[in-house]
Amino acid sequence: MTAGLPGAGIGGLFYLASTLLLPARSLLRRLRGEPDAVTWRHQVHSLAIAAGIIGGLWMTGWLLGFVVPDEMLARPGIDGALHSGVSRSAIPVATLAMAVGTLAFVLVAVEVAHHLHAATIRRRRAARAARCFSIACSRRRSWW
Repeated sequence: MTAGLPGAGIGGLFYLASTLLLPARSLLRRLRGEPDAVTWRHQVHSLAIAAGIIGGLWMTGWLLGFVVPDEMLARPGIDGALHSGVSRSAIPVATLAMAVGTLAFVLVAVEVAHHLHAATIRRRRAARAARCFSIACSRRRSWW
């Protein structure tokens, strides 16, 4: 990812992934008959913003192709002649892999934390209900 470009960091990737998955999530919820707080208008608006971010990133790369002179892309070969700047470096691929890997890690960590928190709340509610039930039962018995 390129530093300094809006939408190119992990926050931008997270937003893009969330926005692009939002219609599928909403459709699944509606097919199950569950209520969905996100309207179709809001989804279209979010998708338009995501398309703008993707278009902006693509346009930046396209414009950089015009701004960067060909001499900077050319490199001397073994024979001393300048050859095209086809990069054989693994840095762009590694950078993309790290960004997507970090995003995947964050998404999995958030899901795990959400499920652990929900389980804790369910356990506390069950314990509280059991205590209230036992107190109510003991009060009821004391009236006999």
